[in-house]
Amino acid sequence: MERFGAFEVVDEAAERERNLRPTVQMEIAAKVDLNHPDGRYAGLTLEAEERAKAREWEIERTHERFDRRQDSDREARCRDYVAARTPSELWQVEQVDPRAGMAQAELAQVNQQADRLHGRVRGWTRGALSKQIARRVQRGKDVTDAVIETAEEAQFGAGQVVPIGALAQVEGDEVTVQGRVVKLWPPSHPSIAQVGLLEDETGTVRITVWEKSNKTRVREGERVRIGAGALSFYKERASIAITGWSEFRVLDRGRWWER
Repeated sequence: MERFGAFEVVDEAAERERNLRPTVQMEIAAKVDLNHPDGRYAGLTLEAEERAKAREWEIERTHERFDRRQDSDREARCRDYVAARTPSELWQVEQVDPRAGMAQAELAQVNQQADRLHGRVRGWTRGALSKQIARRVQRGKDVTDAVIETAEEAQFGAGQVVPIGALAQVEGDEVTVQGRVVKLWPPSHPSIAQVGLLEDETGTVRITVWEKSNKTRVREGERVRIGAGALSFYKERASIAITGWSEFRVLDRGRWWER
């Protein structure tokens, strides 16, 4: 506060800040009120208070385990339940190599067949093929059937390039193929970017590139590789759709300005 002649001049901004500044006692009281169990919902509307209480109840219920016994078999029961309901062997954790308990002569036969099969399939090691054959033998298959099933898995499994003529043998709904685009024709709907025929040495298949997939445009005569293409059949004729999840690569283009 200053004097200007006979009048006192008041700095309103400084006075307002001084009056509104909390004291040490006020800050301590605020912290105590904030952390007090009965003051957690102070200042909240009824709707906000109910929402906060519901959230706390949900967190407490989620963190609390129903079966808290030290000798609980909850995890074991859960594993058995999942194993019984899961059809695919890929979900089963195999702890022991199936070849470990085989007789010497049987193991030699399995390894011999795996070595022979290794020269016919790509992307599989001899050890992996031997293990797959041994697993099937362990489950009651004879060696011949085990080799046939393993060969089909190695040839038509996920990520393997499947001959177009063998698409009918693929059990899943996704497939990887490779070939040359021999024909393209105008799409029948704006949602389709391109439609045509893909050919390899075993046959031809219709391919459809969806507009939303944002894939590279291809020209007739170019070789392409389709990975994770959506496989479907109509009147026993296969067709492959290229979606946003699919790989669609033009093999003849190696420079970025040709893409």
